[in-house]
Amino acid sequence: MKLIPYGIADYKRIAEDDYFFMDKTHKIPLLEKVGSYLMFLRPRRFGKSLLISYLAYYYDIYYKDKKLFENTYIGKNPTKEAHSYYVLRFNFSAVSIENVEYSFKHEIELNVNSFIKKYNLDIKIDNEPKETLKNIFKFFSDNKSAKLYMLIDEYDHFANRLLINDEDRYKDIISDKTAFFKEFFTILKSATDSENSPLKRLFITGVTPMTMYDVTSGFNIGMNISLKKEFNDLVGFNEEEVNQILNYYKIDVDKELLKDWYNNYQFSPQVNYKIYNSDMILYFINNYEDGKLPLEMIDINLRSDYSKLRYLIYTNKKLNGNFKTLQSLVSGETISLTKIIQDFSALTLSETANFISLLFYLGLITIKDCDFDFNFIIPNETIKRIDSEYIATSLKYEQIFDIDTYKLSQLFKQFALEGNIDIFPFLAKEIKDSTSIRDYIDRENNVKMMYVTYFSLVPYFTTKTELELNKGFADLFIKPFYEKVKYFGIVEIKYINRSEKLSKEKIKSLKAQAITQLKQYEKDELVTEWIKKGKQLIKVVMIFYGWELVDIEKV
Repeated sequence: MKLIPYGIADYKRIAEDDYFFMDKTHKIPLLEKVGSYLMFLRPRRFGKSLLISYLAYYYDIYYKDKKLFENTYIGKNPTKEAHSYYVLRFNFSAVSIENVEYSFKHEIELNVNSFIKKYNLDIKIDNEPKETLKNIFKFFSDNKSAKLYMLIDEYDHFANRLLINDEDRYKDIISDKTAFFKEFFTILKSATDSENSPLKRLFITGVTPMTMYDVTSGFNIGMNISLKKEFNDLVGFNEEEVNQILNYYKIDVDKELLKDWYNNYQFSPQVNYKIYNSDMILYFINNYEDGKLPLEMIDINLRSDYSKLRYLIYTNKKLNGNFKTLQSLVSGETISLTKIIQDFSALTLSETANFISLLFYLGLITIKDCDFDFNFIIPNETIKRIDSEYIATSLKYEQIFDIDTYKLSQLFKQFALEGNIDIFPFLAKEIKDSTSIRDYIDRENNVKMMYVTYFSLVPYFTTKTELELNKGFADLFIKPFYEKVKYFGIVEIKYINRSEKLSKEKIKSLKAQAITQLKQYEKDELVTEWIKKGKQLIKVVMIFYGWELVDIEKV
């Protein structure tokens, strides 16, 4: 059985060392046709580096006789351009932010010098790496029969890290007119802007368009293909590919579980299918043993990749309007934009449209549908839990809401094993007693957000909001995750605004309405299936008056 390629981004190693390879090389002819100078943006850990790797090996004249692609689509159906380029490759994830200018220049120097030596080219190596790069371009201008292909992976990786840690330094390095990074792209542009351009092809990957905008006011070298329908699944796995890899490794797992945790990404508004994060799937397969789920469903590396979120929700060390947007998403709301912004500065993230677009590029939200506007939601349980962790951490860090997590975990366990509903009034009392949180509890969805956030911090359940059940939409559907969990729940929350008059009649009316809804929901097939599995259903009504729980009943 082939090795699992988790964390492996070198195509040559995959091909030679008998790793499983999900063949996407049928996309190569499409890439050739769409343009010569391309930029492709996707979230971290979606397979961009492997894409860069197999493009490099496929086009490189150096590997013409290696037969690395003999078992792939493109190996059996090669294009005319196969193994016809000298390939110059950069990976800017190696650039350190500790001494960023030196590190960036060193990365350029290593790669241009290695390129010259690899092909034994008669090109002068200068003390200044940018001059060596210019010498390379001049060589290919003078030698018309030789073609140059440049690949740049993670072009914005170090810039994003720099932005998080030191915004002023980011401005110096990236956006200043004399910035060396800006100068690098100016040199690239000069190598592409004439009929006899020495740089025949260029392919750049990254996460967001921000750095490119700050460097060049947009990708004015060529075409951004990130939203094109034919490249929605250029990286990541579609449904058919997931089934293929599960069948190969003989993994019999509930497909709905994988969809809940790892699926539901859509990057083009013109397609009607979703894709899985490939790193998440490979992590799952790598940690699935003897028919048992991984102890932790979320790859710790993925958590660290999204640490940048903390920067986005703070301004001057205070939670900003972006935090409110995050609250809305976790509570199950859809957020909308008239269009996805493809060119914006990292220095304008206080603008809502830019922030929402950034969340999309980071993979923290995805396209739900596109009718009149683009509608976005959190894609899956993995991202929802990461978002929830940030909400809980931010509220604690700002001393807005600090809850006894040990007590909380004990109450969650009692609900899971005994059906005890004390967790609901306990969390409500903590909200009521914390005066600082009241500014963040101004409507029903913010109440739901608090419950989703803290239910997402324990491993016993997955919690859905606004889930359609028997022609209605349940506020909270709390379903078991681990086999030992005995109880699951449906919760209906009714909300009375603090500006309204509170009365017993109002509470009674809302409770009756909620009980009717719960009885409707419990007839849904999704609910009855869990009961057939031996799980016991708990139905709960909660009535809130602003931030205050005024009634709760186990139905």
